[in-house]
Amino acid sequence: MHHDPRSLVGFFVTEVGVRQAWPFITFTINSGTMTPAELRLYIDTTCEVIPPPPLVFDPAAQAPASALPALLEVLNLTVTAVTVADNGNLVLGFEGGVTLQVPGTPSAWTTHDVWWLGDPRA
Repeated sequence: MHHDPRSLVGFFVTEVGVRQAWPFITFTINSGTMTPAELRLYIDTTCEVIPPPPLVFDPAAQAPASALPALLEVLNLTVTAVTVADNGNLVLGFEGGVTLQVPGTPSAWTTHDVWWLGDPRA
């Protein structure tokens, strides 16, 4: 099922990790139902968190887990803005001025779409 990333506004980050070969971020929103809604963003290219985290990771390592220190900077933050450019660039704005930027172009190791949004239980 296709999910529009713009629907992430109001969701907050509950989890970051790696599934198979892809770093991911899980977003949750309490919509008043018994079960909170969840979506997961998978990333299969480089990404950048601004401002940069105090821990520096080596993007040349080309290991999915190398992105985790940066992604931990958005843990527990709420999405306030989403931009998807025509070239596929994804920019998520979070409370406190933190931004996650995922380019729409593949890296040398990209094996799938550069990013996609899906159900974490699927």
